[in-house]
Amino acid sequence: MLEIYADKPVSNPDRISWSRPYAWSTIIPAVRRQESIEGALIGCALGESFARLSSSARKRIFGSTQPVDPGRLVPSHRTEGMLVTVQAVLLSQAMSEQFVANLTQRLRWYQRFQPIACAKYWIGSLVGPDRFGARLGDDPLMRALVLSVIMQGHHDGALDWIQESTQISYANRWVTQASFLVATATQIAQFQRTAHQASVSGLLEDLKAATGSKEIENRIDALIDAKFQNRSVLQASKILSGKDRWQDHLVDNALLAIYGYVRYPDRIEEGLRDLSQLRGDLQGVMPIYAALASVHSSVGKIPSRWVERLSLYPYSNQWVQQYVDR
Repeated sequence: MLEIYADKPVSNPDRISWSRPYAWSTIIPAVRRQESIEGALIGCALGESFARLSSSARKRIFGSTQPVDPGRLVPSHRTEGMLVTVQAVLLSQAMSEQFVANLTQRLRWYQRFQPIACAKYWIGSLVGPDRFGARLGDDPLMRALVLSVIMQGHHDGALDWIQESTQISYANRWVTQASFLVATATQIAQFQRTAHQASVSGLLEDLKAATGSKEIENRIDALIDAKFQNRSVLQASKILSGKDRWQDHLVDNALLAIYGYVRYPDRIEEGLRDLSQLRGDLQGVMPIYAALASVHSSVGKIPSRWVERLSLYPYSNQWVQQYVDR
């Protein structure tokens, strides 16, 4: 059965405070592991694709009571960043120092091969609001999600990998806590349909007990109350920040995606419909939710009309082969 930790000391003295409610050494069946990796990648791609659509396009897709053809679904740098992360893990041969070096090198290489898109994000960071947003191919929360799937069953040093991965992008305790939130939620998702299955309904309470941050505890308390009152994701976002300011911090992106997962763990269409009511840029929150739900239920539970319309490489197909060859 699932091994539960209660205030077990962490192995790395520099680790951000986190009590690890579920053991990373818990082994899950190989078939379920493969389903989880596939679910993380395809779910992220679908969530990012829907988030990139206009609000009117999302309303057309999710506002209808009948199945609607979404048109061509094109993900972007978060999905490709996930693939970069998987390759860096494979190249590292289970050595965290090599993983950090390989991931840093691959992210830089990826960005250099897309100069126009990279310049767009750089200019946007200069003229836009000062906030923690994901750079091109460089979303630490999506990396945390796929690392959680890959590292489960190996050893309890997984959080060290996730922290080091996050700090490539942001040397910030809040962002690291956001990555831990996503990684722990992913553990629950991939334990489904195994001997170690744990309750999704208690996930928020588990995360509250795990975090060492009083601010995040208060945010989770607000979401626990919202869940008890059956509040929508939009209503929960207003409780967290008000006036759509949830977009200004990766912690709130992570918490809202996890809240959506707690409400709709195995009903991805309903979950995305609920998230689509949020206003503003949804590219930080929709991919996390869709990946969690797809890991939970497997890709086979995603509407086939979505998967069939998915195009994984919007910029060009050439860089993919060049990247693999390199």
